Amino acid sequence: MSTETVEFAGIELLSPCLHCSAPMAVNTLTDRCRCSSCLTESPLPASVWDEALRGVEKDVVQFATGYLRHGPEWGEGGPPPGPHVEWLRGHDAPPCPRCERPMRLAPQGGSVCAACGAERAILPKPPWLAASSPVLGFVSDEPAAPEERPRAPVNVACTQCGGPLVADGSSRIVPCGYCAARVALPDAVWAALHPPRVKKRWWLVVYVAADPRREPADTKSFTRLAERALQVAMILALLVPIAGIIFAYERHLDPARAVVGSLLCIFSVPLAMWLHGRWLHSRICRPEHEVVGRIAGDPSAVEVLLTPPGQPAVILARQGLKSSNELRKRLAELGGENGKIRAWVIPKEPKKLHIELVPSVLE
Repeated sequence: MSTETVEFAGIELLSPCLHCSAPMAVNTLTDRCRCSSCLTESPLPASVWDEALRGVEKDVVQFATGYLRHGPEWGEGGPPPGPHVEWLRGHDAPPCPRCERPMRLAPQGGSVCAACGAERAILPKPPWLAASSPVLGFVSDEPAAPEERPRAPVNVACTQCGGPLVADGSSRIVPCGYCAARVALPDAVWAALHPPRVKKRWWLVVYVAADPRREPADTKSFTRLAERALQVAMILALLVPIAGIIFAYERHLDPARAVVGSLLCIFSVPLAMWLHGRWLHSRICRPEHEVVGRIAGDPSAVEVLLTPPGQPAVILARQGLKSSNELRKRLAELGGENGKIRAWVIPKEPKKLHIELVPSVLE
């Protein structure tokens, strides 16, 4: 079953300047960025983007809409060599330029607002981005190449003689034409001539090879007890043959038959449990039985309400969850009390249900 999808991913990115180490706001997919502090341009090599975009397609399908995860998060090897970016990214769509509602990907290309029909272009990914990257394009309000707009000169007074000085922003040191003093512009004046770039959210179009939100329900939760019983049976299988041989000699039975019979008895229980779990999975987790699981309750008593799509007032079943720190963190990633997760329930049999901590796409 193919579950490939194309989704929007929101991202906010900061990268340190290679010259002054000040954080630079990277608001578009570009291979260079101008620092607002020292006005020098720093390259953004492929290694920086590999670090910033690694696993972005997984964030899209794991988190609720609007939830952006903070990074970077490194493994045991620590941070990679070179400049380390700081990012926020997750499942998010660009707002409509007219009504501010989330845009959707259009089948013919670009993005469109389902409410007012406004369109927004999607820029293709640059050629320097790795071909293996899941990024297909991006949406940003900032141009890839930095623009230097002419600004109106600012009149300041010389700190030595009080004479008028005209600062155009080309240099922070301005010579005085009256006393020949070299005056350093104050921070407020320099910031007015060169306002710092503010970090803004922009959006990637990413390809998801396997979308767990659209895949069949996981069978492991139905067969987990059978797998544990199989582990116990394998341990017993090392001891039972010896007991079977002793029992066979005492009863004057065939040792081989006693051993085989004992092993069959041991492994028949896990097999029966596994078959029962598979049967429950095939019965409950059918496409026509999928509903929306709505997270409700406080962190100490979490409850999931199973409702038909688009009918939050119709409660088909309820399922309580045992609270823990990991569960509370995962529920926050899924949207908290407003989160919606995948769930299945057999009509008129509310006890036959199954839920997964995966975002629902039915609404």
